[in-house]
Amino acid sequence: IYIAAGKKEPEGDIERILQVIDTKQLGKKPRVSHTVKSRELFTGSAKKFNPKRMLLVGNTGMGKTYISKELQRTWAEGKTNRYECIIYLTFQELNLIEYNISINELLETSCESLSSVLTLRNVNLLIILDGLDEFKCKLNLDDQSLRSDVDTPLPISDLVSKLITKELLPNVDIMVTASWNVINNLEKYFTCMCVIQEFDDKQIKQYFDYICEDKYKSKSICDLIKKDNVSHFASVPLYSFMLHQIMKNVVITSESSVKNLNTSSKFLIQFLKSCSESILKDRKSVHESPAKDMNPEDIVRQLGKLSYKILLSGQLIVYAEVLKIYCLNEKILTECFPSFFYKKRSSDNSFEYRHPAINEMFAAFYCACIIRDNELKECLDAWVRGIIPQNVKSKLLFDVPIHHRLQLENFTRLFMGFLSTGNDKSLQSDSATLKDTTREKLIEWFQGLQWKDLHPNECLNLLHCIFELQDPVVTQKVSAYMKNIRLFNKPLSAIDVQALRFSLKGSKLEELDLRFCELGDKDIYIYIYIYIKSNKQAVITDLKLWSNKLSEKSGEILSEILHTPQCVIEVLSVSPARIVVRGAAALDARAPQRPPHDLCLTVGNNHLGPAGVRCLWKALESNQTLKTLHVHDNDINDESIETLVQSLTQNTTLKELFLCMNDFSKDGLKKFKELRSDLKVVQKI
Repeated sequence: IYIAAGKKEPEGDIERILQVIDTKQLGKKPRVSHTVKSRELFTGSAKKFNPKRMLLVGNTGMGKTYISKELQRTWAEGKTNRYECIIYLTFQELNLIEYNISINELLETSCESLSSVLTLRNVNLLIILDGLDEFKCKLNLDDQSLRSDVDTPLPISDLVSKLITKELLPNVDIMVTASWNVINNLEKYFTCMCVIQEFDDKQIKQYFDYICEDKYKSKSICDLIKKDNVSHFASVPLYSFMLHQIMKNVVITSESSVKNLNTSSKFLIQFLKSCSESILKDRKSVHESPAKDMNPEDIVRQLGKLSYKILLSGQLIVYAEVLKIYCLNEKILTECFPSFFYKKRSSDNSFEYRHPAINEMFAAFYCACIIRDNELKECLDAWVRGIIPQNVKSKLLFDVPIHHRLQLENFTRLFMGFLSTGNDKSLQSDSATLKDTTREKLIEWFQGLQWKDLHPNECLNLLHCIFELQDPVVTQKVSAYMKNIRLFNKPLSAIDVQALRFSLKGSKLEELDLRFCELGDKDIYIYIYIYIKSNKQAVITDLKLWSNKLSEKSGEILSEILHTPQCVIEVLSVSPARIVVRGAAALDARAPQRPPHDLCLTVGNNHLGPAGVRCLWKALESNQTLKTLHVHDNDINDESIETLVQSLTQNTTLKELFLCMNDFSKDGLKKFKELRSDLKVVQKI
């Protein structure tokens, strides 16, 4: 009853779409997946969906917790016919358990009112474990040494590990929610991944129609999103919520302050400014000794100091008795910062952050305000790379364990964005810039990184750090050092694509690996096309675009890129994107106009079909740069082979042709040998 009667979240009745991926298909082409509405995941047509271990994946602010609670509410309201009970636990709660505990004891203490039901062997149960990226313990997934049952007390890290690997409760469904950056090598333990999709333009409008008081306000926000080109932020529910709060106070905060919301840190700092205006209105009523003379910036910095301490502890709980240590009190949290903190129950003497990003925001602002230039390298090495010296010098690292497992990616990005604001020491300034000395220290640190050897997660995080800084000098000097950017198998959001575009300005890349990045036509246009067209010195020698969501439109975009004078792409691999007939024709029609560099073109494992490949063959007649062509698995038949033979009579540069997994006869292959003895034709691998 408590769950079913709970307050609804601000997303209203907007259906969240999940992409369900069979983990056995990860790394294969094509990747098998389908979409389902979040509320129908275990009901209706999706009730045959029969996983035992599920990953619910989404970046910060995508609504993992919202969807988890929505599933629990659906059960509480009696709308699911799959589960007799859904139990919701957070990794924040599990972080508090510092003693050995059995799974039976955990379930009984977490759900005391349901303990009698949970002891039944045949109960149909779903356990949701929310927020793996907030778990401060190390998982021991490969350790099979300790055998256990449901009554065996275990350290909490071992208990969670055994739940994931099915050593405990193998017949119980378990869903774990996590961000992309923490699921490396976890997929093999799960039956499927449910990836939360971003809001599309229609859902953005639905969201603001629901949350705004009237249609006029909704329209004004949607117009702002379109005018200022911030749909990539509005596609994330958390940022849409913040944008609504900011616009509610636009009269107070001034319209100019909402025109440059182009980074996460700017969104959050403007959200903080707009929501904390009540401090300026009623300062005396909320202050108790010894905080009588504190100004809003001081209060925020004290909240930041407290938040940084809490961030390092791996928890999101603020206890009332601790507030006094930081010259704060309960009234400040309840009356001035209700958008940031809440009491879980009225009888509690503790508060929780409404979202982990709120905790990270306060902590990052505090660190940006007090850090000294000579501490930057030590702190960034610790926060970003996990490198902590035995004898730390910065007091910001005194409470950071040497082998910490804290996920600080979002905190670090916000810290970068707040460095200029922190240097200014004022929340009211919209024009603060980096100090010259700070800028030089940052450039030195970025240039010292071995970009070629970075893991995709670390590489993307660093690109975001540059994006959040929004400093043209840092971007120019650091991007010149980038030669290899490898984001293989790292799904990129719309915000990620914007960060990629900004942070690589002026770079001369030898390799850009974007395979398995879930890129669509719009992403290719925003990043690759605009990036090259707007950079006179842009160079990408080796561009890999395999296994994305590219259609014929991307073929046209890539043809424009090849036509651009400053483009020096020598190796272009786009398999297995879905570039079909018209796109393939446009792509290769442009190739002869490129600078004279050897080109390897891969369009394998697509759906070009006979008509599509004929467009490729026709382009070979005038192309004098292509040396290797991959067209495996494209439904090529004998009719297409006849056309190819004709085209090759006018082509002398092609040296390798990969035709594996197509539908043609041996007689078709024989014609190649008769025509071009120097041409290496690969039919089988």
